[in-house]
Amino acid sequence: MRKIYFLLFFLFISFASLAQVVSEKEHLIVMQLTDGDTDVHKKFIRQLNNIMTAAPNAKIEVVTQGMGIDLLKTQQNPYEKELGLLVNKGVQFVICENTLRQREMKKDQFLTLAGFVPSAILEIVMKQEAGWIYIKAGD
Repeated sequence: MRKIYFLLFFLFISFASLAQVVSEKEHLIVMQLTDGDTDVHKKFIRQLNNIMTAAPNAKIEVVTQGMGIDLLKTQQNPYEKELGLLVNKGVQFVICENTLRQREMKKDQFLTLAGFVPSAILEIVMKQEAGWIYIKAGD
């Protein structure tokens, strides 16, 4: 019986060490997503969760443009729940209005958790000027 408790304790410690806080600092991260591939979206959501687990005080803004805005579409979105959980953790999602005009789409076609910016590139530039770290997401 002691061996079973020891084994369970060891397994618990092993799994706990996989998902640990690495930094308590408030990191400022702006991520650009331009890829519309659902496999890329799945991996990207996993990356966001990994960051928020390792650095729970991080501030992340995801700037979507081009085909990347598809991540935030309302219709048949398999990631709506996961995106909502990320928003609850403090991740912000924004959509490029230039892309909306180019693709002839409307704001009401997107999840209400998303915000909008006039220009994705300018949003990224302004974040970098304010000291945010830039990461290009996807392929």
